[in-house]
Amino acid sequence: MGCPSTDTLLNSRGRHNAVGGAAFLTALAAKVCGARVGLVARVPPDLPVDVARAFAPGGLDRAGLQRREGVLPSFQIAYDAKHNASYGNFDPGLERELCAADFPEQWLGGVRVVHIASLAGDALLQLQFAAELRVRGYCGLLSAGTYQRMVESQPEQVGELLLRCDFFFCNSREAEMLVPDGPPVTWKGMLCVTDGSRGVRVFSHGQVQSYPVPAREVVDATGAGDAFCGGFLGAVATGAPPVAAGLAVAGQVLSGLGARPLLAHIERETTPRVQVDSGRVATLAAALSEVAVAADLTFCGFPFPEAGDPLALENLAAATLHQYGFWDADDRGWTGPMYASRDGRRFKGSDWIWQAFTRAAHADSSVFEPRRMASEPRLVEQMCLDEAGNCPLPDLESHCVLHQAYGAALAERFPRGFVDVLEKVRASPQPAAALLDELSRLPGYAEDPLAKKANLLVVMLAARPEGFLSLRDPQSIRPIVDYHLMRGCLRTGCVQILDPELRSRIEGREWVDCEEEREIRDASFVAIEELVRLSRCSIASVDGFFFSNGRSRCLEDQEPRCEECPVRDSCARETLLFQPIYRTTSY
Repeated sequence: MGCPSTDTLLNSRGRHNAVGGAAFLTALAAKVCGARVGLVARVPPDLPVDVARAFAPGGLDRAGLQRREGVLPSFQIAYDAKHNASYGNFDPGLERELCAADFPEQWLGGVRVVHIASLAGDALLQLQFAAELRVRGYCGLLSAGTYQRMVESQPEQVGELLLRCDFFFCNSREAEMLVPDGPPVTWKGMLCVTDGSRGVRVFSHGQVQSYPVPAREVVDATGAGDAFCGGFLGAVATGAPPVAAGLAVAGQVLSGLGARPLLAHIERETTPRVQVDSGRVATLAAALSEVAVAADLTFCGFPFPEAGDPLALENLAAATLHQYGFWDADDRGWTGPMYASRDGRRFKGSDWIWQAFTRAAHADSSVFEPRRMASEPRLVEQMCLDEAGNCPLPDLESHCVLHQAYGAALAERFPRGFVDVLEKVRASPQPAAALLDELSRLPGYAEDPLAKKANLLVVMLAARPEGFLSLRDPQSIRPIVDYHLMRGCLRTGCVQILDPELRSRIEGREWVDCEEEREIRDASFVAIEELVRLSRCSIASVDGFFFSNGRSRCLEDQEPRCEECPVRDSCARETLLFQPIYRTTSY
């Protein structure tokens, strides 16, 4: 029990950022030692990459993760020359809210050991957790850990916690304050006291036994005690010698920063979550070769700027950077697509941005001047007001920040606006590649490793009747991977989900983590490139098909109308699958 943390480590080697957390490290160590391990934690929808990787198939069981808006705990940990730690700037984050009700019902009867880490640095929370678990019917072994500030501020509560547990873990300084003469001889549990290079002492049934450790170079001491705890408990669960297991995995942790050595071990044991189905891709490509060209879009006419509109170029460049995240969510996941009304018409997601920017340009020709975009923090909000005077954009603050940063970047490097960018790249023998390179340095476009919005803008400028961009190098354009395209790849079967638990969340339209989203998006990218190659259609045609089909037939908020789909006979019809629910400014 307990959340992963994001830590700042200060030692003789400098300042480092690493993931950690007593519970997370303990769980990883127990997993390394062969136990089946889960973590009960409240976590934000977007887990840090290193944390998310630990929950891949074959890693930690994720059934105990509860999605909540908020932040992970964070620590600043400083070490002296002897690797003694002092803690500062502690923020308990979501761990403060963790409770026994978060413990999965299906685990109550099957879990052998429950370890309660130092929840938010509060022994009262640990005691409450232990008591409520027993009330809910948990009858297995209980374990707990502590740390110095808790022993100093709550000695009685920490002492009571020790007596309720079958296993208790602390370091020598904490033990000296808590039980200077050892635990009560009547206590039937085991107390493990870690003491750095001097090894470990284990108190049990009035006896104490010492276990030395071999000398070794220490890169970072963070989590060594937690790793010993996890190794010890993992061995208890699997029947191996516990002290030897604990010391071995603690030694691994000392060789790297924070949880990194354990994470590296876990990653070697995990399996892919998704894969591209080459056979299905080939089947679909044959069908696309007949229908995809008809899906080419001109991006001209309302809600887009009309042909010849003098602000069309600046409008398209500014509006495209806002093409992302048009959906609402709660703690569980996706709740619905964004719709908003203007002048009696209802617009969905991306169309709302196009019409709002087109209307704003007609009302005020200065809205796309770089210095104005840079100087007015709420300009994009004012441009996107609905009939009731509200801005319907989810994650509005990110739009405001990106819009202002984009304007500032243009003002500094291209003072006349996007027309300067285009003039710079037009003379290139590969204008698409040159424009993509420039966009990779502009806020709003630069953040996405797959450059969805940048590739979309290149396609749009090439398709417009004004001929903004001469497409002499169409091979430079890469797949435009948004959530309609990912949904299409999953439902057609071009991309398969191998992890049953992930598939369940995709079907349930629940939050996924960054690593899960990345694997689905990367696989979709590969599948689309292969569809383009085999169908001999352009990226624009294939993307246009998936986007148009996703907006007209293979809908996200209605039952798919498969009978109307021109590729229905080549599709796996995985209609329960959805796009990954993941909040990003990339698409």
